[in-house]
Formats: sequence, structure tokens, C-alpha cells
Amino acid sequence: MLKRLFENFVLKATDWLFRTRSIEAVIMKSALASLVAIFGAPPLIAVLLRIGLGSVPEGYLAAQAALDLVDGWILIICSIIIAVALVLIVLRRRSEVKILAKKRVIVIEARGLRDDDGSPLEEAIKGNFNGQIIPVLLDLRNRLDGKTIEPERAIDDIYAAHRSVLQHEKHLDRSDVTVVYGGLTSVPYTFLTGVLLDDEGLVNTFDWDRTQERWRDLKGEDDGLTFEMSGIEGVTDTQEVLVAVTFSYPVNRIDLESTFSFPIVDLRLDGMSSDTHWSSKKQNRLAQQFFEVVKALSSRGVKRIHVVMAAPNSVVFNFGRRYDKRNLPELVVYQYERGQQPAYPWGVLMPVAGYDRPQVLYMR
Repeated sequence: MLKRLFENFVLKATDWLFRTRSIEAVIMKSALASLVAIFGAPPLIAVLLRIGLGSVPEGYLAAQAALDLVDGWILIICSIIIAVALVLIVLRRRSEVKILAKKRVIVIEARGLRDDDGSPLEEAIKGNFNGQIIPVLLDLRNRLDGKTIEPERAIDDIYAAHRSVLQHEKHLDRSDVTVVYGGLTSVPYTFLTGVLLDDEGLVNTFDWDRTQERWRDLKGEDDGLTFEMSGIEGVTDTQEVLVAVTFSYPVNRIDLESTFSFPIVDLRLDGMSSDTHWSSKKQNRLAQQFFEVVKALSSRGVKRIHVVMAAPNSVVFNFGRRYDKRNLPELVVYQYERGQQPAYPWGVLMPVAGYDRPQVLYMR
């Protein structure tokens, strides 16, 4: 047992010494290197000289004798330097512990489309962020795989999760709080969650990789693909427009026309795929493109925009976060139900454009 503890201590100390780039590590490395050079190198060189030359030259022996006169002082000085470094290490560690004690990582995981609990997001992000992890579970499942719970109840649950986030942030400095979001819920619920978390500053977004069956961050490269837009030129003398966002798979035009009677504006991603969304830079750029389209519709007199989205969860969430709640038109985001009539049976009127509370609108 003691042997194992000692080996563990030596391993961690060695790891700290040779990997840490702090001033303490530099000081300690310098002192230890000096001790090795002064007390270890001369005897080794003497042995090599005997092997190579048969004897040690008198000049080398004289230099070694001169060094022996001061090696005591060198040992004292290096020992003092090492002691100072150890004191600095302790002080730095105490400071880091105090800082980390104040840090909070609020992890919001939204579940809604699968009955399987899968891998918790809080477990996946451990080691990526410093601070105490506070999980906030937003469970919108009805225990029927692929089915959503009643919209009114879901909205209440989303607001409850948001209140929980605000409660955890209370009395904490904003710089001490990190917010992480990841989920797999229906498009209206995800968009609404994004709208509500708009004011939480930087939100670190994760998404579920179905292929690798794990959570992934959005640190991929931006491939530069953009939305191809069509239909906006036909928007005249109307106060309501449908915007169809096609990101990961096609939106069925027949389903749209059989459900809605508004002019349709299409935003279709060039190179449409369900696995090209792993870049936060790309998502922000496309959200800005969507934002510009909505602004253009507003300038044409449109008062309410209806939205259907075929996109990954993180894309929907980030589009919701970046929707201007004060200056853009009213917004309704719809739920798609394959094989039903209508194909978009209900939508959520978002708390934007003067609405303080979301409303569920049913298609008749």
C-alpha cells in the first residue's frame, strides 16, 4: 500500500515538474539541473576520462578541487531556491482552490425524442470545464419513443428549467458561471429553449453524434456552405410568411402547401447533410443569414413569420438564441409529424415582438 502511494506521488510530481509551465516549475527545474550538473557531472566525467585516457589530467583534478570548495554554498543556495519554489507552489494551489470553489458549470440537458437515457451530458463534459457541475435536466419525454408530450406541459417544463438556471446563477458573479447546453428535443421546444437562454451570455453548445453515439462540441471547421434562398421576391402585400429552413434533410413541399396558405420562402443549405453542423462559426454565420432574411421580410411589411426547420438540435437552439426578441416580427415555430394531416399540427408562438409568454397554436 505504502509503495503504491509513493509510486503515485513520484508519478504525479514528475508529471507536474516536466509538464507544468508555471514560474515555480521553471525555478525548480533550474535548481535541480544545477545540482545534477555540479554534483553528478564531475565524477561521471572523471570516470569517462579514466576509461578513455587511462588517467585523469591534473588540470581537471585541480578544477574539480576548486569546485569542491564552493559546492557547499551551491547546495545551500539551490536548496533555498527549491524551498521558495515549493512555497510558491503551495500559495498558487491555495489560490486555484479558492477560485475553483466559486466556479459553477450549469449543464442543461434536454431529452425529448428518445426514451433511452443514453450518456448524460454532465459526464461527457467533465474535464472540459473548471468548477462545480450543476446538472439541470429538461425531460420532455412521455415514455413513448419518438413522441412528444403535450405542448402546454412542455412549455411549463422549459420555463421551470430556465428558472432553475436563473436560481443557480443568483448571487454569483457572471464570470464565475459557465453554461453548457445539449439536447435532443422537438424543433419548437429547442427553439424556445434557445430564445429563453438568449440572455445567459456565452453558452457552450453540444450535440449528440448519432454515428459515434456520444456528445460532441462544435469546434469543427467552417466549410463555408451557405443557404440558397428563394421565394422572397414574391412576398408582397402580405403580413404572414412561411420560412422553410432545410439544413439536414429535405422539407416536403406537399406537406407545406397542404398545411399552410402563406407565401413560402425557402432557405436550403448548399450541400445539405445531417453531419455538417459541427462548427459553431458556421452555425453563427447561417443564423445571421436567417436573421437577414427575417429583417428583409419585416421591411416588406410582414408582421408574423411561420417557421419550419429540418435541422440538428444545436442548429435550432442557436437560431433561437440569436433571434432578436424586440425588433423582429412575431414568430411561430412548428412541429412536424410525418404521415399526419396536417403534417404540421401545432406550433409555438415565441415570446418575441411584445409577447411575454409563448402560446401553442393548433392548425385546424
